[in-house]
Amino acid sequence: MAALPPSVAKALEEARKLVDWEGFDRGRVEAAIKEMLSKVDVVYTHYLENCVGCAACAPACPYYPVSEKYGPVEKAEHTRHIYRREATLLGRLLGPLLDAKKPKKPEHLDMLVEMVYRCTNCGACYLACPFGIDSGSVIKGLLAGLVSRAGRLPLLMAVFEALERTGAFMEVPALRQIWDDVMKKAADAIGRELPFDKPGSDYMLFVSMADAMFYPDAVIGAVRILEKSGVDWTLPSQPLGFRPPIAAVVGFSPEAKQVLKALDERISKLQPRSLVLLDGGFVYLWMRWNLPKVLGRRPSYRVLHIVEFAYQMLREGRLKLRQTEDPVTWHDPCQLARRSGVTREPVEVLKAASRGFRLLPHHGAESLCCGGGGGIGCLSMQMIEQMAKIVGVDPSMLVTGEKERRFIEKTQEAWAIAVKRKIDDIRKSGAKTVVTACPVCMHSIEGGARLYGLDIEVKHIAAYLAERLA
Repeated sequence: MAALPPSVAKALEEARKLVDWEGFDRGRVEAAIKEMLSKVDVVYTHYLENCVGCAACAPACPYYPVSEKYGPVEKAEHTRHIYRREATLLGRLLGPLLDAKKPKKPEHLDMLVEMVYRCTNCGACYLACPFGIDSGSVIKGLLAGLVSRAGRLPLLMAVFEALERTGAFMEVPALRQIWDDVMKKAADAIGRELPFDKPGSDYMLFVSMADAMFYPDAVIGAVRILEKSGVDWTLPSQPLGFRPPIAAVVGFSPEAKQVLKALDERISKLQPRSLVLLDGGFVYLWMRWNLPKVLGRRPSYRVLHIVEFAYQMLREGRLKLRQTEDPVTWHDPCQLARRSGVTREPVEVLKAASRGFRLLPHHGAESLCCGGGGGIGCLSMQMIEQMAKIVGVDPSMLVTGEKERRFIEKTQEAWAIAVKRKIDDIRKSGAKTVVTACPVCMHSIEGGARLYGLDIEVKHIAAYLAERLA
């Protein structure tokens, strides 16, 4: 293989130094525990101290059907063991009598990382809990950072976190080619040059590298929708991160904040009034809700999803759709619907696009998770081989060894069980097309449909609407 660009090789080396799937470095573990406890505020204190263990949340979790040990209470309890031991007086005095303990052996870390990657942070447990305990936030917001800092971090995710944070991903020739190809096709779709980096626009389309990679037709569709609406708009000439902030998925809070601050600086220089996102997964959650906390102020622009933009344009009469008879349904991405409340807009927009629209049996805030969130969707050897080819390395460079490989295979086996509820729900609807707005949801539903023999097409909302522009 050709030599890697120096910045890419450096990011790869940095990531490999972080990952340790075999050992147990007590110093790293203690430092990771200290960092985890530094995140515990009044909200996390409520989550950690007030769970009564009723397990009312268990049936809501996509991984509970895999095993009872993956119920939200059981997974979050491992965080409480450490919290009691390190942050409570009784835990320090009575220790094991109160289940107050911390990891002391490699197998303890192995068990903790398994719990982290059996949680998508979908928020279903939070919705089900009578006491308002968000177990997913405890698992992915606290425990994930601990296991990652301690070395139990999927190497693929460590590599792309480093590539994103350093900006080195744009030095990968294959990624640059993907970006250039998508931008050219988008320009061809509207018959003019794209309005790159235009200052003071009413709308700026947020396009990441992952958007261009995983659903190029959605990027092109969004460009057509913005153009057809007749609004003043722009988009970045270079991608806004790979899929920012990847650091948040693995629990690296300082790195996530670094990426978000850099993004805000780039966006703010162009002074758009609104930022329009395509990604309805964790990118929307962090840009819409967490960015103000990271910055310590409100951003100078409002954040909305492309489906919110389309809904607004339809109501104002600036966007018109050809209504079809397609038997189509909408899958609510957990971060967009359950955690952000964007549930009405997709339904109304799709009703305008097709008289054959039907709701899934479980929809809106009660939508069933696809099982692929929280990094789980990218943990497959197929994905590793695909990403290795793009980066220009042998797949063995993105897996540390046999132990991590077995972990990935076991994670895929668990996902195959978790996704079945979603596929059964789609089957009951009778829909032939599933429209959604998250690359992980699209990948997971497509994979689940193949696995369980369901003949459907999965499309991004921007691509679906663009095909029906009047």
